[in-house]
Amino acid sequence: MKYLSNLFAITLLFGFSACNSNAQTNSEANTQKAAVVEVIDFHNTHRCMTCQTIEDKTKAALQEKFPEAIAEGKLVFKTVNVDLEENYDIAADFEAAGTALFVHTRKNATSQKTDLTNFAFMNATSDNGKFETGLIEEVEKALQKL
Repeated sequence: MKYLSNLFAITLLFGFSACNSNAQTNSEANTQKAAVVEVIDFHNTHRCMTCQTIEDKTKAALQEKFPEAIAEGKLVFKTVNVDLEENYDIAADFEAAGTALFVHTRKNATSQKTDLTNFAFMNATSDNGKFETGLIEEVEKALQKL
């Protein structure tokens, strides 16, 4: 009987080891995901004209300048409502409590966040093209890191 108990314990140990090994392999695979640049526009439910302009100009500039990178999945534009409970974790990770604009580069296990919030608020409502030019420069830098 003791032999069967020991045999059962050893079988269980190997079973857990195998599961743990798969978990590590899956984790390693997730770490090796395709590199991506995310442009993330955080916002509240109620938005001012400037906040909406930041989103509109960002979306338009990215679609005009980077259609290939978007089609290939190398560049992603997201809007995140920080007031929704399902977005609390990402908002906390970026320390975004309201409107914020980030260029987030993810490659393998590394992550780099570039905060463009102040730049966006200072330039989005002007028609001089400074917002689009600055945004495009930051995204080009981020894409070169992939």
